This record gives sequence, structure tokens and C-alpha cells, in this order.
Amino acid sequence: MIREESICLRAVEPGDADFMYEVENDSTAWGYGDTIAPISRNILREYALNYDANPLACGQLRMIVTESATGKPIGIADLYEISAIHRRAFAGIYILPEFRGRGYARQSIKALCRYCRGVLRLNKIAAKIEESNVGSIRLFTTSGFIHEASLRNWICNADGTFSDLRILTKDLQCI
Repeated sequence: MIREESICLRAVEPGDADFMYEVENDSTAWGYGDTIAPISRNILREYALNYDANPLACGQLRMIVTESATGKPIGIADLYEISAIHRRAFAGIYILPEFRGRGYARQSIKALCRYCRGVLRLNKIAAKIEESNVGSIRLFTTSGFIHEASLRNWICNADGTFSDLRILTKDLQCI
């Protein structure tokens, strides 16, 4: 487990399938990623049962964010597009709506950065954030990420309009 002030990041367990079902099927978050349809419990159970926790081999790592005091799952922290060659990864954080505003996402990012630097020996971590997701942009910038670039008209919105995708990065050598 990776501990921070009041959260822990832990491995995915088979019993997390129902929790992941709740998170993955939050349609209000779909516009910020590439999800366009619900995911079944069965697919998520199979994922949890067959999870490969070697992030350098499979290029991704999913961890469950839990409250330290209760052990209750409150979110998911993902690393993806992990490159051992280029020593970088992208990060994504999802905290259940009822647990937002308590600093859990910021602590999750801090724990992910520490893990990426200390264990995976990565040089950089980045986030891809749709321009209207001001909460995520604020979260990552106050966590030390800087805006490197914008990909114009990169995200197709539900109404057929397009929005920009921001790339924010953080050097891990200085944490």
C-alpha cells in the first residue's frame, strides 16, 4: 500500500468489481475521457481477477483510493501509457462525488508521484485534461503540474462541438 495523510492507494482486488462498476458507469465523467458506454460487472470482475500489476510490462496500473481511517474505497488512481524507455506516464484520478473537496485527490496525486519516482523510477508524469474540466486543471496545477501544450479541437463533445485537450506535466526529479 502507498500511504499519504488520510488516504491509501492499494492494489485492485476481486471484491472491487462492484466499486469499479459504480465509478466506470458514472456517465457524468464520460465527457472527460474516452468512455462512451456502460461497462458490465462481469467485464470488471474478469478485469479484477486477471489484473496484471506489473506496470512496466503492461503499461498501466490501477489502484483503489481508500480512506485510511475506514479502509472504504473512495476513488481510483490510474497510471497509463507508462513508458519504461522514456521514463514517463500519464495519471488520472477519480474520487466519488460525496468525497470530493476533502483533499483526497491531491493526496492521491502526491502518492502517485512518490511511487512513480521512487519505485518506477520515472522522470515525468503527465495528465490529459479537457479544457472545461476546471476542477481537474486546478487540482493538477496546485499539485505542481505545468501546462505544456494544448491540442486544439481534440475532444468531440456530446453536442458535436469540439474542445481543447490540455497536457500538464510534472518533473519527478524535484519532488
